[in-house]
Amino acid sequence: MYKNLIFIYVLIILFSGCVSNNNIKKVFQTHKANQISKDYNKIMNFLHDYKVKLDKRNPRYYNKTLEKAIYRQINNNKTFVTLRDFDGKKLKNFKQYLDLAFDEKGILNRNDYLVLGVYYMIYDAYSIAGQHKFTALNYNKEKLEKLYKNLYILKWKIRTSKDINGNYLFLTWQNNWQVEYMQKKFDDLNKLKKLKSIIEKKENLLSHSNFSFEVLLSLMIHKVENSLEDIGAEPSDITLDTLTSLVFII
Repeated sequence: MYKNLIFIYVLIILFSGCVSNNNIKKVFQTHKANQISKDYNKIMNFLHDYKVKLDKRNPRYYNKTLEKAIYRQINNNKTFVTLRDFDGKKLKNFKQYLDLAFDEKGILNRNDYLVLGVYYMIYDAYSIAGQHKFTALNYNKEKLEKLYKNLYILKWKIRTSKDINGNYLFLTWQNNWQVEYMQKKFDDLNKLKKLKSIIEKKENLLSHSNFSFEVLLSLMIHKVENSLEDIGAEPSDITLDTLTSLVFII
């Protein structure tokens, strides 16, 4: 056993002597690049799951004829699905998609604008359309930092944004009884007990909110944070001003 350990130790010394510091750095950076690629793939998995949940919770706000195409695009890193604005013009960047997704006046198939906006934002930040990333240094630090901030802004906007009538744009964390209450807008709180979801005992007034949507977004943010660390950058602190500005950074 000791002979084997000595033999391995000698090999390590010989290998270290044969490989220059520059080559060691390249090997290390290549490993980091592989980790960043894995981060991207995991984020796409989370986005796929997010679309599933979003469409199930908001079934009237996505185009069923585009459903398979959007999933195929997410799963295969393609960019063949393009939506249009109110004037019929093709959208050119992720901010246009996200701005329309959160338009308070209302837009058809809001879910699709949100999901595609997030997809194109991540696709752009990880420079998927560019050349193969042989090292972590090939990734764009500035774009990944913006993505990190934008995902925080996105999480805040999804949680708080309402239309011109005061209704939430996306149902995610809300319980069904809360949605019923917002729609009926009565002043007598005793009527809460007569809401459909309460009467049918599907929920009660103390039921926990649904945080699964925020969990998926938090997992995406965590992967971006990993990628930033792998390229030698520290994620910027997210301030309340950044969140409440509600303006996506391009």
